[in-house]
Amino acid sequence: MSTQPLSDLDVYRRLREAAEALDRMAEEAASLVGETASKTAAASVRGMANAVYQHALADDAGGPH
Repeated sequence: MSTQPLSDLDVYRRLREAAEALDRMAEEAASLVGETASKTAAASVRGMANAVYQHALADDAGGPH
């Protein structure tokens, strides 16, 4: 079974969804450690999503890679 490659915008969307899921996990965490770990992971994933988004915008504008 072959799958289609994901566009940069698809990757961005999936990373944002993952960050939102991690934020929800932080709200449900039973300890401060779990909450902090989830929030930190969400911030990291959100940063990756933003980097992919900026790259996609640069590609659309003919900017540097």
